[in-house]
Amino acid sequence: MSQESTIASIVADFKEEPRNKIVISSIDLCSYASEELGSELSPQSLAKAVTAFEDGEANEADERIIDAATSLCHQVANRCWGECEDEEEDEWSEVDISTEWSDFYSDNASDLFVTIYQD
Repeated sequence: MSQESTIASIVADFKEEPRNKIVISSIDLCSYASEELGSELSPQSLAKAVTAFEDGEANEADERIIDAATSLCHQVANRCWGECEDEEEDEWSEVDISTEWSDFYSDNASDLFVTIYQD
């Protein structure tokens, strides 16, 4: 799935049932981040990077993975909670968010997900 398709799918789900948070699965995070990184990202690699990041032990490669995955969070949040500034260019106002990573210590890396909250 392309980055735009991933974003559109998550935003459509949110608009069907708007809430004060957005949950994004490891599958969507990996799909989006793989394209951002230019190489396949597995849920296991994402979980490893999140674990290192949360433990304060992230190296440069881990940080690139986190940045790529977090980019999806910002794109989705802007489209769900921001204002459209230019429809033709698909530009949205930026919203401040916080992210909460969950289940990254799980034995099944596919259980990992991130919850986005608007600050």
